[in-house]
Amino acid sequence: MDEILLAAPFEGDSFWDPVAASWPLMALLGAICLVLTIGFAVWLVLQPEEPELDTGPLVDKAVRADRDEAALIRRRLDADSGRADVAEPELR
Repeated sequence: MDEILLAAPFEGDSFWDPVAASWPLMALLGAICLVLTIGFAVWLVLQPEEPELDTGPLVDKAVRADRDEAALIRRRLDADSGRADVAEPELR
């Protein structure tokens, strides 16, 4: 048991305590963290609200384009497999 106590870190040993901790240093770090936290919270509160945008027409346009593209692909696949007429220029 004495060997374990002798191997325990001794106070003031630079290997076990490379940066001496002190209460003023801890208070300074705590104050910095507190100021940064409060500043971040204030910054979040002061952010402007996003404007209300009506995205309905944009979504409708995108859906229409996707459906047209899917229909064209479906017709090309049908034309490639011989199930549809390949006379249309866009199917060639």
